[in-house]
Amino acid sequence: MLITRSISSAKAAGGNGVAKPQLTSMVDMLTILLVFLLKSFSMEGNLVTASSDLVLPESTSMEQPVPELMVEITLGGVKLDGALIAPLADFAAADSLMIPGLYSELRTLAEDEGLGEEENKVTIQCDESLDFSIVKRVMFTCAQASFSDFSLLVRRGEG
Repeated sequence: MLITRSISSAKAAGGNGVAKPQLTSMVDMLTILLVFLLKSFSMEGNLVTASSDLVLPESTSMEQPVPELMVEITLGGVKLDGALIAPLADFAAADSLMIPGLYSELRTLAEDEGLGEEENKVTIQCDESLDFSIVKRVMFTCAQASFSDFSLLVRRGEG
């Protein structure tokens, strides 16, 4: 009924009988919808991917991880950017805090990248069931190789 009135009133006004829809309201609604979707869309995503063979510890931290040099401590050993550097059996029973294989790889990487002796950044991810003495050894070795700005990768817990 409304459409026929619009057409008949358009004909009476001297038009050709074609109704022209009012797009202003529709454009306003689409603009509001677009702004809402853009505000609710998260651009962050997963910047860092956890190793598949690890169960990360839980934390209530809200900080987002930053992609950096990744040291993974698995039940099998220490990996640097995915490559196994030091098997756990090689250094777990040693008295020294230093892990020689990891230290040499980190120093080589620092020299190749032209990193200085200042605090370089490293992200450490480890299984939640690992003994802290192993994590402490990795942290000590990283610090000795001038990678002393640590970030620990965790999964977000409830709270």
